[in-house]
Order: sequence, then C-alpha cells, then structure tokens
Amino acid sequence: MFEFLLHGFPVLCAIMSFWSNTEKKLLLLNLALCVSIASLLAYEQAWGGAVVITIAGLSTTYRLVKQKLLSTQATYISLFIMTAIVMAINVTTHQTGMLSLMPVFTFMAYRFGELYCKESGLRICMIVGSTNFMIYGLLTQTWGLAVTEMLFALSNSWYWLKLKRGLSADPI
Repeated sequence: MFEFLLHGFPVLCAIMSFWSNTEKKLLLLNLALCVSIASLLAYEQAWGGAVVITIAGLSTTYRLVKQKLLSTQATYISLFIMTAIVMAINVTTHQTGMLSLMPVFTFMAYRFGELYCKESGLRICMIVGSTNFMIYGLLTQTWGLAVTEMLFALSNSWYWLKLKRGLSADPI
C-alpha cells in the first residue's frame, strides 16, 4: 500500500497542477513533486535519481525562499554546476546513452526556468521539460511518468496561454 501511495502521489501532483494558477502555487507543487519522486526513488534504492531530484528540490526551494531571480551569469554558473553533478551521477551509474540524457535535458529546462524566468518563461521551460520527459517515459515504458508529465505539460500550456492572452490584452 505504501509503495502504491509513493507511485500515486506524483500523478496527484500532476492533477493538482491544473489549479496552479500562480507562480508560487506552481513552484510549491513542483517542490511537492520533487519530494514525492525523491522519496519514491529512495524507497526503490535508486540513489542516483534520488540525488538528482533532491538537487532539483533544492533549486525550487531557493526560488521559493528568496523569491527573486538570479542574474544571467549566476543562472548559467548554477545550471552548469547542477548539470555537472547530474552528469557525474550518470557516468558513475553508467547511464551515458542518448536515452539516459533525456532526463538531463528536462532537468536543465526546469532549473533554468526556476532560476532565471518569470512566470511565463517558467511555464514555457516546464512545458519543454515535461514534453521531453513524457517522451522519455513513453520510450522507457514508464507509464506513470509519461502520464504525470503529459498532465504537467497540458496544465502549464493552459496557464501559459491564459498569461499570454492576459498580457496582450493589457495596455502598456
């Protein structure tokens, strides 16, 4: 039963994303997703993945606590360091094929959006990252991941379109 809950919570987070109509709600939901996936991976003793998701959660936590964006230079340095850690884990676990790099691209898109972009850009980065990770889930036949990421891509697309319509309707 516990394992079922660990697998179900990410899908619940994805469903809840349809109510993440603000940047703060989106970041809180992303943090909940990081905690749930890191817990699942730790339970399954997939330590490399648990470390990667923990790094992702720390990035999200930074954005929530500081409530400010990084400069361009600080964003790229942070992204480079975090990606280097992820790549080191991939090399250590012998996960260096093209398929294994897809989660790294997702990681980079999400982190860039969190650290550098306001809400509209953050949602675009999440759409790109979620679409990539959904394809990864389909290719690896990880259906829970594919469904979760599809729902995130759809909800973020919906809110991005609402933001775009709202921004274009407001006079400057």
